[in-house]
Amino acid sequence: MKIKWERNSRVLSLAAKGKINDNDILPRSRTDEFPAEAATVRIQRVSEKIPNVTIHIRGKSRQRTNSWNNLTYESANTCRVNIANQWGADTMSSNGDLDEDLNWLDVHNAVEEVKETLDI
Repeated sequence: MKIKWERNSRVLSLAAKGKINDNDILPRSRTDEFPAEAATVRIQRVSEKIPNVTIHIRGKSRQRTNSWNNLTYESANTCRVNIANQWGADTMSSNGDLDEDLNWLDVHNAVEEVKETLDI
């Protein structure tokens, strides 16, 4: 799974150190604009040793239709994994919907790669 990083000062620092590729940095945006089939990392409290990290794991984009007005739109199931700084890097929670084409090993691998990149 491809890891993407939402732009902030910590992410730019990681890129300067060669830990992440500049092509994997996305501009700040709404979460519904995060790319499908990728894990996008959003960091808050960037100056703390263990920041607040949310990994948005999106599946394949699919066309869906509202039943009440028949409007069609693109959507991807998203599972969010939160790594909270106040309890340390070993405390995590998840919410949302994991795409049917992904499994919890995919989630685990993405979380471990993010934690390794952030040195937490």
